[in-house]
Amino acid sequence: MIKIKPKKFDLITVGGATRDILFYSKEGELIPTGKATKQRLLAFEYGAKIYADRIFMEFGGGAANSAVSASRLGLKTAVFCRLGQDQNGQEVLANFKKNNVDTSLIKIDPKHQTGFSVILTINNEAKEHIAFLHRGANDNLCAPDIDLQRASADWFYVTALPTLGWQEIMEKLIKSGKNIAWNPGAKQLENLSALKKFLPKIKILMVNEDEAREFKKLKDIKGLLSYIFSLGPRLVIITAGRNGAYAYDGKKYYYMKAASVKPVNTLGVGDAFGSALTSALICGKNIKEALRWGIINSAAVVNAIGAQKGLLNRRQIKKI
Repeated sequence: MIKIKPKKFDLITVGGATRDILFYSKEGELIPTGKATKQRLLAFEYGAKIYADRIFMEFGGGAANSAVSASRLGLKTAVFCRLGQDQNGQEVLANFKKNNVDTSLIKIDPKHQTGFSVILTINNEAKEHIAFLHRGANDNLCAPDIDLQRASADWFYVTALPTLGWQEIMEKLIKSGKNIAWNPGAKQLENLSALKKFLPKIKILMVNEDEAREFKKLKDIKGLLSYIFSLGPRLVIITAGRNGAYAYDGKKYYYMKAASVKPVNTLGVGDAFGSALTSALICGKNIKEALRWGIINSAAVVNAIGAQKGLLNRRQIKKI
């Protein structure tokens, strides 16, 4: 048997890829509920015809967004994900190739459709959005799909994973002995007891402020950073939207304020931030500079339609 030499990458992302339809409407109304878990509801008149002001066909999914971001920032990048054997899957593949992301590790699922999202954005000042998701082939990503005989990388960037089998995927990645940056999805955060057992092997853990408080009910950001760090990751990042981003490496606390921008879109902001921060660290930047890369990249995405259009290259980040 001929032994295949694995392809070498700087970074491989792991998770989902989707085809997205984005539409904007002025007709929705945001209703506060007073509940911590559901702060506001989006309402439309029952039985009414709701008109879209603008419609866009874009690309999304955590692994896809992060791979395109890292590639634009100069890293040799590939992605572990699943796509359907359909037109949307072909378009996602074409978008990867257009952005110099290696597609040789992608599994084509003959039985399930490519993941698909319909994202409704309200034309208000904050450009709030709600997403209707069909995970499709993304839900079938499994540990055997993570073929480490065919590819190697010093870093894996892990995004939201399927409900079933995500622990096996994490176990396989950890056994590789490589660096892992993890931005866990909702299904992983619902099972904190399972998630916590992986944290001692995680290089970078990234969560937003609300997610961080699921670990421990603390109002103090430094207390949250310190507590999550005690669970094992080498670097903890907490993003706080308009209030910027925080980090802790066990020795020093870091803070970077958010860029002052008027949002056009909030989709994919977390992917833009996390992938740029991780890419900066891979490129040898320090934590403060990595936070700056993340803030700049996410601000650019906020100023563009969709999760990928605003992603910057390294020259653009340095210029800003």
